[in-house]
Amino acid sequence: MGSITLFTTSEYEPQAFDAVLFRDRLVVCVHADEDSVRLVPLDKVNHVDGDAEDVLVETEIPESFYGGAEYGFADVEQFPDLQAHLEDIESEAY
Repeated sequence: MGSITLFTTSEYEPQAFDAVLFRDRLVVCVHADEDSVRLVPLDKVNHVDGDAEDVLVETEIPESFYGGAEYGFADVEQFPDLQAHLEDIESEAY
């Protein structure tokens, strides 16, 4: 669990999440197995570390996935709805 790591200005230790989404001036951090999210103001984020294969942009992140985002990182295998959305997008590509 937690393939994406968030480094903030107020914590010494980095925090691991299954998804980190960037929206305007806010970062939404999600654990797949919990019913809660963490919201961090963008100006409090030092760095986010994740694999390039976990990067999602614009239409790859639907509004139904924690309110959507401009871009973000997500371990897609942890979120079946997101995985289905990406498969739908791929099947529509010509």
